[in-house]
Amino acid sequence: MTEPDTGFSIINHIGITVSNLENSIIFYEALTGGKIANKDEISGKRMAETQGLENTLIKFANLHLGNVNIDILEYVEPKPSQAHYSNEQISAMHMCFKVDDIDAAVARLKAIGIHPDGKPIFFEEQDGLKNGLGTGVAYFTDPDGTNLELIAPKGPFTRG
Repeated sequence: MTEPDTGFSIINHIGITVSNLENSIIFYEALTGGKIANKDEISGKRMAETQGLENTLIKFANLHLGNVNIDILEYVEPKPSQAHYSNEQISAMHMCFKVDDIDAAVARLKAIGIHPDGKPIFFEEQDGLKNGLGTGVAYFTDPDGTNLELIAPKGPFTRG
């Protein structure tokens, strides 16, 4: 009999709370080229208690990528509030998509109406790195301000 996996070595999903589920489905399908695999809702005190809430109604959709799932969540109850994070703030998180060519990926973003926060860069010695030189990065946000990144990784930024 094998022991159950209780480790923390594989990410199952990343949850993103949005203001409008339908608009966000359009955004994330256009961004990833994928299609929503499931759309549902969950509610009630049992689910609320898992999050320290009194009651909840969450409409959600699941988008399956090759290595992780994205859960897109619209809270109907309790009424959501807008968080405002920028990357330097403590507890701010971002989701990063691996690409082979930053310039081509940024051109694709612009073609679907998404504009990077700033100009993409390729890491050079002047950036203070010892490893990973030539890695390209670009940052952008979803319609609700969720921090997103593109990376064309080199050296220690590669996976596998």
